[in-house]
Amino acid sequence: MSAVPHQFHFADGFVKRPTDPGLGIDVDEAYVRERSRGEVNWYNPVWHHDDGRLAEW
Repeated sequence: MSAVPHQFHFADGFVKRPTDPGLGIDVDEAYVRERSRGEVNWYNPVWHHDDGRLAEW
């Protein structure tokens, strides 16, 4: 993935809203497909208060 350095233009300390189509990045689709075939070792964390009660986000 690579960003285009001249993609963003600034005026008065703010980034001007891009008007061109797309996000301004290139995605390596072959790499994304390769990585999507691997095993995912992710779980949703569950937090508890000190007294054991379930804590919300």
